[in-house]
Amino acid sequence: MAEARSPFLAVAVLGALLGGPVLAQGSGEVDGHVQDGQGQPLQGVSVKLLKAGQETNPEQTSDAQGHFRFNGLASGIYVAAASRDGYAEVTCPGVRVMSGVTRRLAIKLMPAEGGQPSICEAVVEGAAPAPPPPPK
Repeated sequence: MAEARSPFLAVAVLGALLGGPVLAQGSGEVDGHVQDGQGQPLQGVSVKLLKAGQETNPEQTSDAQGHFRFNGLASGIYVAAASRDGYAEVTCPGVRVMSGVTRRLAIKLMPAEGGQPSICEAVVEGAAPAPPPPPK
């Protein structure tokens, strides 16, 4: 019986070794910062990335500098959602994650009682600005 397991074990180990890098090649990142209405870093904000058809969705909490980061994300379109007690929740639809690309999110949470909406902006790292409109 031990002889029958050896080839299986070798194939399983080889598959695991080869599978890791192959899976990593198709991953992207989301990196961002959360600020309050005065532009100060906001700690303790729950940031989630939601993707249709995905059973589990990653979640991070912003640190003392308001920073959060998601690594190893499958390519696709996500919705980012940020919330913290006392602040108006914000969603950022259409966050496109692409292999080898870091998507930046800038989130500004406004106090819930202020009536102003929170803001979320997504930018691709290294993306060129939009060209100016053609002259008329």
